Amino acid sequence: MAATTNHYDLIVLGSDIAGLVAAALVARRGKRVLVIPHGSADGTYRLGGQSLPLTSAPVVHMSTPPVKRVFQELGLLQQVRRQHASVDGLIHVALPEQRLDFEPGEANRSAELSREWPEDLVGDALQHQSSWRDAVSEVLDQLLASENGLVAEGFWGRRFLARVAHQLPGPETDEFSPLPSGHPWREASRAYEPWLLHLNPQQLGKAASLRLGGLWSLGPEDLPRGHVRVRELLLQRIGLHSGEVKPELRVGEILLKRGRVVGVTLLGKRDRYGCDHMILATDPRRLFDGILPPEQLPRALLGTLHAIEAVAYRFLMHVEIQEEGLSPALAGMVQCLPREVEPDPGRRALGIGRIFLRLDAGSTEGTRRLTIERIIPSGMPLLRLRERTLDELDERGILPFCRQHIRWMHSPHDGREAMDGRGQPRHELRSSTGIAQSMSAIHHYHGSPTLGVGILPYVSGIKSLHLASRLTLPGLGLEGEFAAGTAAAGLVAPPARSPFARSPLLSRA
Repeated sequence: MAATTNHYDLIVLGSDIAGLVAAALVARRGKRVLVIPHGSADGTYRLGGQSLPLTSAPVVHMSTPPVKRVFQELGLLQQVRRQHASVDGLIHVALPEQRLDFEPGEANRSAELSREWPEDLVGDALQHQSSWRDAVSEVLDQLLASENGLVAEGFWGRRFLARVAHQLPGPETDEFSPLPSGHPWREASRAYEPWLLHLNPQQLGKAASLRLGGLWSLGPEDLPRGHVRVRELLLQRIGLHSGEVKPELRVGEILLKRGRVVGVTLLGKRDRYGCDHMILATDPRRLFDGILPPEQLPRALLGTLHAIEAVAYRFLMHVEIQEEGLSPALAGMVQCLPREVEPDPGRRALGIGRIFLRLDAGSTEGTRRLTIERIIPSGMPLLRLRERTLDELDERGILPFCRQHIRWMHSPHDGREAMDGRGQPRHELRSSTGIAQSMSAIHHYHGSPTLGVGILPYVSGIKSLHLASRLTLPGLGLEGEFAAGTAAAGLVAPPARSPFARSPLLSRA
């Protein structure tokens, strides 16, 4: 075997934000770090010279303790705080029979719901829901700002779980009381969950759902360019502290010696890279693809990985349209719930058929950019899904008669070329625009997620191999990725001064 040509304190495999958080913190603490993303580290893809985001979900978690702790250590907290603000425009919620238009921060929420359902006790339900959200946020802020919450096995410790679990509401809690069961607002008020989280909403803990609802009601808030901006800030800090990101590298095999990770081999290269620690920042089931033989994985980890199933996906498409092709009533963001009632309760809970749309400036004057994400079931054919989505938005009155005004539309998932609204290819965007990247998944765990949010622990069972991905705490979304990255970083290079101690910053959270 060839000799080691480079040695790092930490190698991060994968491009999940949790891994970038860990890499930035470890580099900040003076260690040599290498990130091999095996994908888009910046969260974008290229189309005809344009850089397009791979998700449109707003970043609503920036004021939570795990995120604030990371950006404080990286020296970016004030910058992030200044940039984080409510999304522009209205938040439209298109229900099968109703249409709601909320102002940022849901300032008109009570009036809008009372207008649509004047005979229902919506005001009482809103007060009840708000009190539960406040109580849950207080408990979870303490949990995720505590020392036990974000160290090695702390979050999964039995005594720790038992102590926290009794403080949180159980599944029997009805935060929508006194609204009757089946009331449209019950489903509509949680419509955003499959857009922001990586866990089946049916498995989501009641506390996590209430917390996310509280964060959403604050805006929803976002950063300029959303997740792309978060990644950009983390990548800048990795480079600033002499870390390296090498997207061109492909790992052939993870090397073990006496049960400990010692490095990787690289496809197409004779040399290998050594390391003292490794963090897997992607779906660990990728280990099955020859990177690490299954027989070398601990039995407990294998069992957990086999119990994870991708049950839905987020299909993304971008549309550039002339302004005259848009309804004057459309502004900001749309959540569109399917008109047909899903007969399968499981698929309904997953949000199958929901469409999320964001409206931004186009590439030229007189145009606008639409970013559309649709929740689809596993195994759904992608052929003509672009057209079907536009047809549905047309029928619902969100994008009426828009086809003739579309300059181009494209998805990075279906392998089809960019085309206009009439289905004609747009050659000026350059050839070979057909891309078939994997879609972001929503997972079901055939077990009981820890506190209704956590699946994978931070440790793998293999010495020096740690886990920090969107599957660690999928029920907490972006906040969970920051928490997972912080915990994994502590296993590699503990901070000189523990950020877990309470501080004036966290006491104001």
